[in-house]
Amino acid sequence: MKLDVFNYIHSVPFIEQLEAFAPPYLIKAMRGISALHDVDTRLRHLEPFEDYCQILSAANPSIDDWAGPDGTPALARILNDGMAAIGRAHPDRFPGYIASLPMNNPAAALDEIDHAVRDGGASGIKIYSNVKGKPLDLPEFEPIFARMAALKKAIWLHPIRPPTHADYVTEAHSKFDI
Repeated sequence: MKLDVFNYIHSVPFIEQLEAFAPPYLIKAMRGISALHDVDTRLRHLEPFEDYCQILSAANPSIDDWAGPDGTPALARILNDGMAAIGRAHPDRFPGYIASLPMNNPAAALDEIDHAVRDGGASGIKIYSNVKGKPLDLPEFEPIFARMAALKKAIWLHPIRPPTHADYVTEAHSKFDI
C-alpha cells in the first residue's frame, strides 16, 4: 500500500462557513478546484491506483489568516469534522486525517485537540511555522505541544511566511509565492 500524507481537501460546509471571513477570490479558487471539495471527483482520480490511499489535511492558508480568535474555533471544528466524515465514508481510500487548530486561540486549540485527535480519530495536527507572525516557542503555545506529547500523536509543521515578506532576500515580491 502507498500512503500519501499530504492531500488537501475542504468540505463544502467548511467553504460555506469560510465565506463569512475569506475574500471572494479565495472562495472562488476553492470552488474552482473540484478535487479540493468534491469527494466523488477525488475518488475518480484515485480509481486507477488500487494500492494508494491518502491522509487528508486542510489546504493553505491557515484558518488563523482569515478569522480572529472568536471565529477560528468554529472553522476548525467544521473543517476537522468534515475530514473525519470523509474518512468514515471511505476508509479504504482515506484512512486518516490531520486536524487543524485555531492557533490564535490556544485554549480552543486544546479543546480541538481533544475533540479531533483524542476522540475523533485524527492522526495528529498540522500547525504552521508561525501564528500571524508569532513564533511557536512562545509560552502561550506550550500547552498545545504538551497535549500532543501526552497523546503521543504527530505534529506536522508546515512552513509559512507572511505575505509582507518575499520568498528570497533578492526579491522585492515573491515571484513564485512558495
